[in-house]
Amino acid sequence: MEPKLTECVSMEHEDSVHTESQSRPRLKEKLRRWGREAQDKSHWATERLLDRRICIGITGLSGAGKSTFLTSLIYQLSNPEKSQLPGFAPALNGDLLGAELKPALDSGLNPFDYETCLSALMAELPSWPQSTREASAMELHIHLRSRRRFRKAGRKTLVVELRDYPGEWLMDLPLLRMDYAEWCRHQTHLLSTDARSKLAPELAAQLAALSPQASADEVDLDELWVGYRRFLLNCRARFNLSYLQPGRALLDEEAYGVVPLLDLRGLDPAQLAALPESSVFKILQARYDRYVKNQVRPFVDSHFRHLDRQLVLVDMIGALFAGEQSLEDMRLAFTHLADTFRYGESGVISKLWRPKVNRLLFAATKVDQVLAADHDALRQLLGQQLQQAFSDARHRGLPVFSEAIAAVRCSREGQRNGRRMLMGYDLQGQYLGFENAEIFSQLPYEDQGWSHYAGAAPPQLRPPVGMQAGHIPHIRVDALLNLLLGDKV
Repeated sequence: MEPKLTECVSMEHEDSVHTESQSRPRLKEKLRRWGREAQDKSHWATERLLDRRICIGITGLSGAGKSTFLTSLIYQLSNPEKSQLPGFAPALNGDLLGAELKPALDSGLNPFDYETCLSALMAELPSWPQSTREASAMELHIHLRSRRRFRKAGRKTLVVELRDYPGEWLMDLPLLRMDYAEWCRHQTHLLSTDARSKLAPELAAQLAALSPQASADEVDLDELWVGYRRFLLNCRARFNLSYLQPGRALLDEEAYGVVPLLDLRGLDPAQLAALPESSVFKILQARYDRYVKNQVRPFVDSHFRHLDRQLVLVDMIGALFAGEQSLEDMRLAFTHLADTFRYGESGVISKLWRPKVNRLLFAATKVDQVLAADHDALRQLLGQQLQQAFSDARHRGLPVFSEAIAAVRCSREGQRNGRRMLMGYDLQGQYLGFENAEIFSQLPYEDQGWSHYAGAAPPQLRPPVGMQAGHIPHIRVDALLNLLLGDKV
């Protein structure tokens, strides 16, 4: 028996040695990884403190072309020998050396699929990149020649963190400042407006008939959610409305179940709080609170707390030709977003842990759909919308800028019978020439003034053929770059 015991002890010793020899490389790899992470974070903090790193949030309201803009922006900066950026000082002076796209540090987000989007634009038969439905993050390392007085020219790098997310998510941010009852009253007001009320009268009647005090039938409430989600999609498709909540209902088919009660008259907060947990109000309130907690709050905490600047892309042309209700809805969205961001200049500590948005930019996109003579009027119209919505924000010192751009220019101007017109290819590849209705720098003051734009929306154009040669034509992307980064380069 004794030899067997010795053999057993020997085997245990060998297993122990084997386990130890296996764990040693794993421990070394962990230590190396921790060392790399610590070094990365040290570099990140140094770059922030020395103003060599900036974080920019990029989003777009429905149809604004965010994926196309990001692709064009990255390409122009990465290929200075092929780009045309005379309005961006480093490019004009020959100091832009190029850029590299890298994964973002510790974002937990997928990278923007730049290569796929660029391939779509650069194809022999080009097409528009697919719109994004999730947030993404990336770093663009912009390499610049550094000109120093009395010293040889050197080289510096500005790291631009780009965090992009769907504009529909942006529309959810005001929910953080509203409880369910407040949101219901807000939606009751919106549903009484012309466009919304005419679109789904049966749904509005069903929602108005819901009694907050009644015992909830969750199957019925789920059916209402399906109808409400369809209603939100129709609001966007038929009337080009922007201020739609919950925003994620426009992007996925998750059963969030967030629908408004349209009749809370005579019920104060104390009475609503005293309702039983099985009541319609309490069930819908719980769904609303869960949506804010699980969808909106994590997005804000993980995304917005990093931002130094925010860019919002807007399909101003689509809204203008959709009519007065579409423009008013866009202005309403801007107004409710005005108090969402933390505005101001960041101090040394807050620059590392809780930066503030110190510059807010809005850009009207697709201006290649209208004549160059109308570009400035379009920018002024966007500025008027912002002036009304962000007046309080400006009093707190937030610089708000507006611009009009085309990330990819799809048309060219020419003359026919002595008249200026635009020429390009529609989405089916048909060559066409067209004139746009003149854009006025002021919105119509009377209802009949909107007839000028009715039924006159310019055609949607496809990307131009020939970009595989290396050039992506654009309109005023360089001017927008100057507003975004001009003070950092």
